[in-house]
Amino acid sequence: MGPLARLNPYYRKYKHLFIPGLLCAVVSAVFQITVPIVVRQAVDSIPHFVDLYNLFGGTEVQGYLYAYFFAALLFFGFVIVVLSLLSGLFTFLMRQTLVVASRHIEFDLRNVLYEHLQKLPPAFYHRFSTGDVMTRATSDIEQVRRYVGPALMYVTRAVVVMATAIAVMTIISPTLTLYALIPMPFLAVSVFFVAHMVHSRSDALQQQYSRLTSRVQEALSGIRVLKAYTREEAEAQAFERESAAYRARSLDLALVDAAWRPVFLVLIGLATIIVVWVGGHLVAEGAITIGNIAEYIIYVALMTWPVASIGFVITMVQRASASMARLIEILDAEPSIADGEATDASIQTIQGRITFEHVGFRYEAEGPPVLQDVTFDVPAGSTLAIVGRTGAGKSTLVEMIPRLLDPTEGTVRIDGRDARTIPLQVLRAHIGYVPQEVFLFSDTVAGNIAFGALDASQEAIEQAAREADLLDNIEAFPRGFETYVGERGITLSGGQKQRASIARALIRQPRILILDDALSAVDTRTEATILGHLRRHYGRRTVVIVSHRISAVQDADLILVLDEGRIVERGTHADLLAHDGLYADLYRKQLLEQEIAAL
Repeated sequence: MGPLARLNPYYRKYKHLFIPGLLCAVVSAVFQITVPIVVRQAVDSIPHFVDLYNLFGGTEVQGYLYAYFFAALLFFGFVIVVLSLLSGLFTFLMRQTLVVASRHIEFDLRNVLYEHLQKLPPAFYHRFSTGDVMTRATSDIEQVRRYVGPALMYVTRAVVVMATAIAVMTIISPTLTLYALIPMPFLAVSVFFVAHMVHSRSDALQQQYSRLTSRVQEALSGIRVLKAYTREEAEAQAFERESAAYRARSLDLALVDAAWRPVFLVLIGLATIIVVWVGGHLVAEGAITIGNIAEYIIYVALMTWPVASIGFVITMVQRASASMARLIEILDAEPSIADGEATDASIQTIQGRITFEHVGFRYEAEGPPVLQDVTFDVPAGSTLAIVGRTGAGKSTLVEMIPRLLDPTEGTVRIDGRDARTIPLQVLRAHIGYVPQEVFLFSDTVAGNIAFGALDASQEAIEQAAREADLLDNIEAFPRGFETYVGERGITLSGGQKQRASIARALIRQPRILILDDALSAVDTRTEATILGHLRRHYGRRTVVIVSHRISAVQDADLILVLDEGRIVERGTHADLLAHDGLYADLYRKQLLEQEIAAL
């Protein structure tokens, strides 16, 4: 089954548009191919009129004959105009149904793709760059839409016009028809080669377009780093190279189109010359009339666009097939973390107890272990702190709680249940998560905070900002909570972005609050203020704090010390200091750093 067969369900869904649209295409084509018949009758009537006119030369009858013939020509002209108008009307109706249906399918495809993208795990985005995904969601879907609507429309009209025209021409004169169709096999062969070249060039063009958009997206996202390292010129040169490659591939594709069109016109012109030459001999022999030659010329002209459209359709099909294959690559990517047969839909809330049972994790099956034999139990309402050196596996551990990652060994339990039995929507709805890498949307400050609870009141937004020690900063902004933060919060400082992210988590009133090194960008005074507000949540919800600062974790009920993916120490702040291990060493180093900073 080819990639385009995946569109069949959409055809069935919008059959109420496709069926009338195809019927309108047929009716429009029938009216169009009737015009040459009327032209033939008009042309053939001229010799009869001339004979009658000469027969009654010098009499009053000539005047009546002239008036009658003039009226007959007007009638033929009127019929041609009416047929053309009817053909145009049904062409309009055809486009209003088939093109509209293609837009509906484009809308559905884009929504399905976007919804699926949100279900895919972070590992997927390690393999596919943002620019590549954007290209598939825009340019590739547009290529598929052109196949669904215009291509179907063109091929329907082409088949009807060509089949009917050839049938009528064969009835008139099989000999002349055979000669007129001599160029068509050459046209078919050229279409075959063009389609093959277009397919390969189109695929290469789309891949290069992905690289080009990825380059732009990365440069604009990291514009501050670019400027800080004065890499504007180097980046401009890199973009120019990618753009030049895109131009070269575009020109390769344009070259095929440029070569195809003259060949097509030459072959159609050759068919017209053959009709006039052979038809003239047949008229001299009395086999056909002059009107038949006029009719043939119009039929050849009418077949010009259908034959051309077949070439265009083949091009569209090739491009759409390549684009659909790229879309299927994403649509068939299975989310590694999703609700399954083990999911218990009856679970609608959680209390917040967290249990890890001999949990291990590897990013790759044959890769080094990130976590090994991690076991602990945190009652609901308790505070868990996790400390350790960089790369110890702290972020990986907390990402398993909302199931951003699943363990490769052991079990993560929430309230005593395997986390995989809890519906993802329920589990994550009860968790407030502040990741290491803060991300703010290009929205207002209020919009970013309310992202954690879209129905939150202004009072709730202000309270969350107050607990994150951000309220004073916001009130100092010219537009307060309605201040736009720019893309990724570019107008805010690092500390302000972190506090906005904390407020976004707090406004959810979650059962489990996870702060993954969420205080690294704030000073010690602000940290103390935020922690003071957080202590109000202690006992009411489970709080998980990952931090390099001992001051942020010393009040926790349980502190885990990770080293190389293993828990090497556990206990309260006092217990760990008495143990005089890695935790105590970190504590002494930080005290020394504070004393040096004070001096």
